Amino acid sequence: MKVTKRQLKQIIREERTRFLLEQESEEIDQKPNHVDHGWPRVEWGNAEELVDKWRDMELGAFDPGDPSMNKNGELTDAEAKLWWTDQVENASMELENVLVERLRTTALSTMQEITDRLIDGEFA
Repeated sequence: MKVTKRQLKQIIREERTRFLLEQESEEIDQKPNHVDHGWPRVEWGNAEELVDKWRDMELGAFDPGDPSMNKNGELTDAEAKLWWTDQVENASMELENVLVERLRTTALSTMQEITDRLIDGEFA
């Protein structure tokens, strides 16, 4: 069975998402004030869409004359395009991982904060 580079990256994304969900569950269980609270979870598909748009933008910005995109002029235009594309793909994976992790962390923290305020009667 052959797996393309794009398919492998998708598999890695899915595994990372599964890992983050497990980690999030462990973090929730460790919060003493919120042990019994069932926090909702969602898939962060919009993060992937945002990353895809960012990746396309960066790929479209390729300029063989830009030193940051051609190892300071060491590469031919074709080599520079491949090198830049590889860098953008790797950066995209990192961006998606960081975005999803930060979104989850922020969402959980915000839900806990609003729940505490709700329990304290701030919304009466």
